[in-house]
Amino acid sequence: FFPKELLLCIFFLGLQIECLSHCLELEKHPTYVAVVNSIFLGATKNKVVFNNSINLPISNCFESLGLYDRNMKVVIGCYDGSLHGWESTASDTVSIEEKVEKLELTFAYSAHRSCTKCIALMTERNGDLMASGGTDEVIRVYNLKTKREIGELDRHTDQILSLEFIGRKHLISGSMDGGLCLWQTKDWKCVHTLKGHKPGPVTGIGVHPSGNVAFSTSSDNSLRMWDLTSGRPASRNRLRDFKQLGLPTWSLNGDTYSVVGDDRTVLIFSIDNENGKPEASIVYRSRVNATCFLGNDFLATGCEDGTVRIVNLGGDEVAQLDCSENSRVRSMRSLSAPNNDALILVVALSDGVIQFWKIPSDPKQSKKLGKEIKVGSSTHVTCMTALLSLPEPENEVPVKTKDKRSEDRKRKSENTDVASTNIKKKNKKKRGKSH
Repeated sequence: FFPKELLLCIFFLGLQIECLSHCLELEKHPTYVAVVNSIFLGATKNKVVFNNSINLPISNCFESLGLYDRNMKVVIGCYDGSLHGWESTASDTVSIEEKVEKLELTFAYSAHRSCTKCIALMTERNGDLMASGGTDEVIRVYNLKTKREIGELDRHTDQILSLEFIGRKHLISGSMDGGLCLWQTKDWKCVHTLKGHKPGPVTGIGVHPSGNVAFSTSSDNSLRMWDLTSGRPASRNRLRDFKQLGLPTWSLNGDTYSVVGDDRTVLIFSIDNENGKPEASIVYRSRVNATCFLGNDFLATGCEDGTVRIVNLGGDEVAQLDCSENSRVRSMRSLSAPNNDALILVVALSDGVIQFWKIPSDPKQSKKLGKEIKVGSSTHVTCMTALLSLPEPENEVPVKTKDKRSEDRKRKSENTDVASTNIKKKNKKKRGKSH
């Protein structure tokens, strides 16, 4: 009942699937079964349906199969104003450990005339958009995919101390001049200037994972919360026991955040606590230069003495990582992958060495990976950022949206029509009364 051409197509399709299963040794892999069943049993929009009980996103299927390349980037800023970036070119695995081993230097820019103070990578675009700020009062923006500089932003009047991308549409910056600027990435215009801190430096910015809220720290001992949807201040929490606050950090789920007071006291807050008091307070003998949440249950603090101390949300120390005896911890970032309980903690030391630590669910069993990145003996690292993400699909279908201008015009025309009819009715009533 079937044409010969259709039977031949089905036969060759079966041969290709069988060869794929034997080559990749995925015949018993549950995700492989899901993909194959989706071909023959049918699939809904962006969902694979099999056994009438489990729905699995197609992207997750190919991600767990290793068919998507997980892109890893590490970028550091140095005291001489330069930027150095490494990227993993491995395309046959999604293992973080193997990504770390295959990191290679891909660019080196002389970005600023003096010290580089902060770096930010856009997570939503696979880290291909980078912004850096320095003591030369300029924000420089780079496209890492084309390895070209897009331009510079010069709204601030003093050193740039903090930068954070908000999704793919905005960038927020904090400066020594006490102001915060909200930039839109489509044309790089400053859409909001957030003012609220007293004259003094904005020492740090922490953006909530939702992208709707951010809080900033300053030398006026206040913690300010900002509504990023409207560009207005939302609340203020003044901690009078400290002269200066800094290093704001959010947990992955956005339920917990931390700040550092007077460079030695780490304060852990919960969003459920309405009185604004910290849930835990940890005092260190050495200066704290960096903080980073390890998931949602642990906080890592990098100190001046070259150690990283891991504490739980109650403030109890769980583990200590001895990174160096002769250098300082300057910056830290945590990287995680799906279907993997362990995290990778990237630690940048002041002498130009970048270390990678594997942090399991029990931080006491943490171990340092063999891979180390060395910039140079004369290079002093001032800041660092790292990213592990999935590339965007090449043929991305744009989402159709209604034209807001046309909708506004329709609403205005409707309002004017209603207003004109009401005026006519009032005039008729007045004429009737006069007669």
